[in-house]
Amino acid sequence: QVVPVVESAAGLFFSTTLSLVASMASRVLRILLAAVAAVVLLQTRKAFVGVSHTAVTAAPKVILAAESGSSFSFSLSEYPENDANVSSASIVFWFILGLLTPFLGGFTFGLILAAAGWGLSTGGLLSFVEKSESTKQFAEYVTTLNDFGKKGGEYGLKAYNFVAKKSKELTA
Repeated sequence: QVVPVVESAAGLFFSTTLSLVASMASRVLRILLAAVAAVVLLQTRKAFVGVSHTAVTAAPKVILAAESGSSFSFSLSEYPENDANVSSASIVFWFILGLLTPFLGGFTFGLILAAAGWGLSTGGLLSFVEKSESTKQFAEYVTTLNDFGKKGGEYGLKAYNFVAKKSKELTA
């Protein structure tokens, strides 16, 4: 009869100790959060969200540069829509597609797709596929991807030229 009493006493001891530790941790966490909130509220100048009481004054050079007739001008050059420029724009298209791809998106995947786009737009990838008998079956897919990249480059070049034209109109 001694063993069950010892087991129940040990279980009771551990359960009360765990509940005591949990309640103390809860109290310490509440006190810590209240202290952090008080520090943030009392020091508005150092807080992340706060109002600065210092006056912001603009420098005279900034005011002069903001006046009309300043020497600053912004212009983008327009590119003719020929095959060389479309193939260059298709490389940019493949890079941006790599950046925006959700499952492997990122700068590195963008560079990989840009390299593949360069191979597609120069025709090097198609000639490589057509060299070997085992890869000739993929030549049609490479041609389709080349056409897709050229179409993306053509639309990208048209969009860029539109923005360049509108920016010239706005600065004139």
